[in-house]
Amino acid sequence: MRRTGFTLLEATVALALVGVVAIGALEAFAAESRAAFRSRQLAPAVALASERLARLELLDATRLRALPESLRTGTVRDGAQDYTWHGDVSPVPNEPDLYALTVDVRWAAGAYRVGARVFRATPVGGQ
Repeated sequence: MRRTGFTLLEATVALALVGVVAIGALEAFAAESRAAFRSRQLAPAVALASERLARLELLDATRLRALPESLRTGTVRDGAQDYTWHGDVSPVPNEPDLYALTVDVRWAAGAYRVGARVFRATPVGGQ
């Protein structure tokens, strides 16, 4: 006599396999959602830091040594998120005319830092 259908054991094993696959899929979806949320917050911070660093890179040696407050710090609102940035310039030790530039951007859920070094020859006459 031939039986048709599934036994209780076969059905239990199949249900367990479906459950394991479903848990894996949900974990992947949750990880993707977290990554998308983080990138939505990080993208404006990266753009702001890059833009502020580009402004610092355009300055001559005199302005780098006496950085104006308008280039040193500020706050930008992007949607419901506030991004505060702080730019800093410091001479590189033992390297005349070489300056280290950094821009830090902070928001409620994180921070981002970008930096560069620029060479600015001291003008003739030492100004």
